Amino acid sequence: MTYKILIADDEKIVVDSIKFILENNLNEDIEISTFTFGREALENLLFDSYHIAFVDIKMPDLDGLELIEEFRKMRNSELPLFIIVSAYDKFEFAKKAIKEKAFAYILKPYSIEDIVLTVQSAIAHINSILAKTKENIEKNAQLIVMRNLLENSFIPTLIFKNVFDIVDINQYEKIFGINLKSGILMVLSLKDKNDFVSSFKELDNIRKDIKISFEHKVLTSIGMGEYLICFFSAFSQKEAEIYKEKIQEILKQKPYWNNIKVGFSDFYYLDEGYEKAFWEAYYAMLDIDSSDENEENEHLLLLTENLEAKLIHSINNPTQIPVIENYINQLCRLYVELFGENNLKYKVIKLIIMLLLEIGIENRNESVDIEKLISQILNSSSEQIVDIFKKALLTLFSKAKIKHDQIINNDSINKAIEFINQNYNQEITLSQISTAFNFNPYYFSKLFKKYTGVSFKTYLTKLRIQNACQLLKNSSKSIKEISFAVGFSDPNYFIKAFKKFTGMTPSAYRSLPDESKPI
Repeated sequence: MTYKILIADDEKIVVDSIKFILENNLNEDIEISTFTFGREALENLLFDSYHIAFVDIKMPDLDGLELIEEFRKMRNSELPLFIIVSAYDKFEFAKKAIKEKAFAYILKPYSIEDIVLTVQSAIAHINSILAKTKENIEKNAQLIVMRNLLENSFIPTLIFKNVFDIVDINQYEKIFGINLKSGILMVLSLKDKNDFVSSFKELDNIRKDIKISFEHKVLTSIGMGEYLICFFSAFSQKEAEIYKEKIQEILKQKPYWNNIKVGFSDFYYLDEGYEKAFWEAYYAMLDIDSSDENEENEHLLLLTENLEAKLIHSINNPTQIPVIENYINQLCRLYVELFGENNLKYKVIKLIIMLLLEIGIENRNESVDIEKLISQILNSSSEQIVDIFKKALLTLFSKAKIKHDQIINNDSINKAIEFINQNYNQEITLSQISTAFNFNPYYFSKLFKKYTGVSFKTYLTKLRIQNACQLLKNSSKSIKEISFAVGFSDPNYFIKAFKKFTGMTPSAYRSLPDESKPI
């Protein structure tokens, strides 16, 4: 195999000497990259895979120890093995090198033997790491397909649902091995769209290219053969900008570059909501081509999205059944105009599935037989599809209205709210409560917001803050004790949430006169 080695030192003579020693004294195949600036070296370490990295401690823009520290923050990887080269024989430098898990520390001036023996030792260690990695790959091979399926379905949840209420985000971070709490979104579409199957295959090939280039940094999802959504994990605006440049640089080298449209969002945190990030990237993608024909298509796309949103809104307010037939007729015309008759069936199926998810129907006994319905749509003409679509949606809306009325009449939502009010100081989640009161979690989330005016998470947090205010007024407990007493597991998050709801820290609130306290 070929071992990739990076050398970073602001003195070119040092870089050239290490390179010369390695090329003339090792039996292994090696590929060497050299850099004289620390920041440039860091960027290449982040976006390429190296086995060994020589770094100098003192470089003008980013010293070697800072480089390793930044790399460790962004990448959780055993490789590369860092070898520090320095003229500084100081205990503090060696101590920090150990802390940053450097493989070796070589003092200048060094000998040929110093370099060669250190690299041979590093290669032996690398071979051990790679052998273990191979074992792990073989053990996990069967999980890859399942992970890809989960990833494809998780991205829409991450973007369009209130993900804090529905899933344990920390658990999904463990599953995917990626930070999900901050990052950027990219939306990619084909300029020349063929039939559904061909478009899907082409997008899937692009998806594979991106996954290979950004392994452990990206999640991907393909939306009905129309566009590719990519979530790139990033911890800062600066890192996000580096990603954008690197992504475009890689895509421009691909043969399909002239047949794709790409849009990026700004850097977002999860608690800001990724839906805004998605639309930001989506509209940025549409704006790439500004021809008159494209502008007209953009208008039709926006009109289509608006009608789909109206249908989804209507199914959550099923008293509006009389208006849906008009929406259906308009949508089908737009689907044909924008995507062609061949793709009408796929657009209709997608919308029906979205509506099923929206109202939380989980089995065919509650609604239409979805498998039979899809089979009918796939084997029907355009005119027949419109009729099947109307009948299916009217059935869905009728079922949704019945379910809506049953929930209102049985007072389940009030009982759930009463349970929350009595157990706010316990570790409770939307998923637990929805299960306890026989709700679909997503449907319960929407119903809860409709009744209370706020999301489950906001309601629970506000309730805890209100009770914390009472304890701050009437007890001598510490801030930490109060945070645990009202249900927060992290005192730092409690302080942040308290400030968000009251405009001040708990300590500042406690110091106010009672008549001046806002809650």
